[in-house]
This record gives sequence, C-alpha cells and structure tokens, in this order.
Amino acid sequence: MKLLGDLATQNYLESGYCCSESVWLAWADYHKTAAEQRTLGSRLSFAFCGGTGAHDLCGALAGGILALGLQYGRSPDEPRDPRVGEATEALFIAFTEKFGHSACRDLKPSDPAISKATCAEYVRFVAEHLATVTQHIDTKFGVPQE
Repeated sequence: MKLLGDLATQNYLESGYCCSESVWLAWADYHKTAAEQRTLGSRLSFAFCGGTGAHDLCGALAGGILALGLQYGRSPDEPRDPRVGEATEALFIAFTEKFGHSACRDLKPSDPAISKATCAEYVRFVAEHLATVTQHIDTKFGVPQE
C-alpha cells in the first residue's frame, strides 16, 4: 500500500527515525495503535536499527516483523495464531526475492552518500508489503476485510 510506504519513508528520511522504527511507526500510526503500544513498539524496534547493531537482519525487515507480531501475536497463555508464521515468512521471502539478501551488511552500501537512499527503498518496500501480506494471509484464513 502506497500510503503506508509514504509514511514509513517520511519517518526515515524526514523525521529522524531509524529503519526499524520507521516501519513500525508507520504501521502503528496507520492502524491508529494505542499510544502505549505505539511507544512500546518504538522502543522495541529501536534495538533493530542498522541490522540489530551487528549489521545482521535488515532493520526495516525487523520493523515489519514487529508489526506482524502486533497484528497476529498473542498474549501470554493464548494459543498461537498460525498467521504470524505465514505472514512473517511471506514478508521475508518477498524481501529476499526483491533484494537478494536479508542481512544489513549485505544490503547497505558502505558509501554514506548513497546508503540513506538505498535503505529508504527497503523501508518503503517492507511497509508497502505489510499491507499486501496481511491481506493475503487474512483472506487465506477467511478473516473478513475491513
């Protein structure tokens, strides 16, 4: 969804949020997430900036996975929702098919002059694909669309 991608990209390029925060906050704001959840998610997503600090899993992808956790996650003692695994896998596969890797060290150019724009592309892709993935998974599982 283009609007979600625009929100995430604006968060990243103009508002000073890192990649994972940008995706998370776009998702949370688009879905009018409660302020407490929005803040908690932002705090959690911050740990995934720049590939979890070790340049491993792409932060944008991690932010998207956190959003899927909000969408399909469970509270303690609730049964597991099978949609979370399917949605996460679908997002991960779409990302790696498009960009060839999922690790920040393999994705982010070493030249700072171009790395911001490159990472903005990852942020946009993940945010846009969150909507596509959740619609597909919900349809597959017979969940009515809003």
